[in-house]
Amino acid sequence: MDVNKPLAYSYVRFSTAQQALGDSLRRQVEMTEKYCEEHGLTLARASAYRDLGVSAFRKKNIETGKLAEFIRAVEAGKVLPGSFLIIEQFDRLTRADVNVALRLFLDLVDAGIVVVTLIDKKVWNKDSIADVADLVTAIIYMSRANNESVSKSRRLSEVWEQKKKRAADGTATRIVTSEAPRWLRANGDKTGFDPVPELVESVRRVFAMRIDGAGAVAICSRANRERWPVPGKAPIRKAGESDQDFEHRRGASGSWHLSLVNRILKNRAVLGEYQPRRIDRENSANRIAVGEPIRDYYPSIIDETTFLRAQATALRRGLRPGRRDAHARNWLYGLVRCGECGNSLVRKNKASAKQPGYARYYCAARVRGLTKCASVSSAQLQGCVNHVASVWLPNHWRTDTSFDTLRVRADVLVVEIAKAKANIDGLADLAATVNAISAKKTLIERLERTGEALDANENELARVRAQLADHAHLNGDEKFLAALSEISRDIDELAAGRDGIDGGLRLREELARIFQKIVVHQAAGYVEFFINGRDEPVWLPLDFVSLEAPSEPSADELQAAERDIDALRLALDN
Repeated sequence: MDVNKPLAYSYVRFSTAQQALGDSLRRQVEMTEKYCEEHGLTLARASAYRDLGVSAFRKKNIETGKLAEFIRAVEAGKVLPGSFLIIEQFDRLTRADVNVALRLFLDLVDAGIVVVTLIDKKVWNKDSIADVADLVTAIIYMSRANNESVSKSRRLSEVWEQKKKRAADGTATRIVTSEAPRWLRANGDKTGFDPVPELVESVRRVFAMRIDGAGAVAICSRANRERWPVPGKAPIRKAGESDQDFEHRRGASGSWHLSLVNRILKNRAVLGEYQPRRIDRENSANRIAVGEPIRDYYPSIIDETTFLRAQATALRRGLRPGRRDAHARNWLYGLVRCGECGNSLVRKNKASAKQPGYARYYCAARVRGLTKCASVSSAQLQGCVNHVASVWLPNHWRTDTSFDTLRVRADVLVVEIAKAKANIDGLADLAATVNAISAKKTLIERLERTGEALDANENELARVRAQLADHAHLNGDEKFLAALSEISRDIDELAAGRDGIDGGLRLREELARIFQKIVVHQAAGYVEFFINGRDEPVWLPLDFVSLEAPSEPSADELQAAERDIDALRLALDN
């Protein structure tokens, strides 16, 4: 490097991948090299600054791009005064508003940087910008670049709005964009989407595991272990990315991770919905929803009942944190409580050669040394649960009014949400016509309150719909009896040690769909079963199930148990 020659830095930028495939990069690089050779400049090839596929209109190159790195290097003194910054033309530097562009330009020049625009081979330094005519010329260039970007942005927005409008009213003959959920592909003529069978199967397995009680960690672990196809986007190599970094990122993209599982479970695109979005101008890193979702835009791969049941499982996750019982041995965890102090009961296995598989349930407060609550045999408690689920419920189940109440609540929420959205539209229109500052402030406050109420109602509606869907499989005698039969089988399988973690998780969820809670009164010798949709609890004596012979009780034993329950209830009421 000739130390007597001024040092020149190249800045190359273009905003689209199409430009990368075209001639933009080669042209800008060759023009820079030729200029440096003609004017005796030393090109700092190791310090070339390139923002490839980066927008100058949204200021990304100034805020987070390579141009931002150059600016910081100038401020830190790493790029010395008298150095050259070579650009093709002003719009490569920035297409932002004129005030932003001019401030950037003047700051560079004031720092002693000589800016060269190759399109006209103009040198911009402290002397040239002192000339008013040259400064006005620079401002005109900046204004023209910004106006072009504004016009292009407006035209594209109008085109997108028309596409979205036609998609919403069903008049579209082509899809809005080829971008789609990763389990779909745009068809050849761009009139719709085709499911990718192996990826669709992966998504359905995620929902199935969730409904059976598995958390995101368990789903992710199973998917990676069994190598389920990943519904993800293949990575594109970034500018300047090393081979090692790219290979690491590409390897990671071919595996399942927690955020992917959680996104799939919340993504209503599985139902066929398309939610139009736009870039948030105040925070360009985020895309925000615009308008109502468009139903039946994509092929549906999950029915709504399945989707909502998965959401209902998520609502119950706080009751039974999986990490506290990773092997699902205590399939009653979160449901059974101590009748003396109200704490949860935990299952403790006893390692004994004489009694293999023997276990007891202890009050969590007793385990911590806070109480002396009595423990209960797992065989007794689990036998009572089995009896209520498989014998009592089929004979006493009746349609409850609580779910009718939920349905009414859902209808009311739908109406309230529609009213809130109409109010927001009206207030927004009114705010645009009001000039007084106090009136605008009042309207904005009302908008915020209405928006908060809308969010609360939408969250409540999602919860109510999830609960309704969660119990939809209990509607109808055949489905209900089949579900209860499965529960009885699962309990027997777990008790015999023939079922594993999946069986325990599935049984937890099925019981949680039926029972609100199970309260064990060990000292008094009975169990209360609080059943979802039933006002009064079901009572059963603990000694109803024999520890030595946990066989099916006879009809006489059932009648005797019912008499004992009635007597116990009468005694407690008195």
